[in-house]
Amino acid sequence: MKIEHKEGRFSAKTNHGDAELLYTKSNSGNIEVYHTFVPPEERGKGIAEGLALAAIEYAKKNKVKIVPKCSYMVHFFETHEKLRPLSAEN
Repeated sequence: MKIEHKEGRFSAKTNHGDAELLYTKSNSGNIEVYHTFVPPEERGKGIAEGLALAAIEYAKKNKVKIVPKCSYMVHFFETHEKLRPLSAEN
């Protein structure tokens, strides 16, 4: 799966439209992930996880943390204990 990044958006093309993870930069420099979407026909294939991991790599590279604002990212950090230190909510 190819993930593209443009400021504020990670996206992946699927057979049923774009999947996306949207974020803004907070005043502290962290990134606030406020929306994750995968077309219903594509769910359960690991696409959202791929977008989340791309955002995490971006945060690592830029030495910032992620503020999970959407339900997917909150759940992602709850289920990926090793990655919790990258969450600003930790």
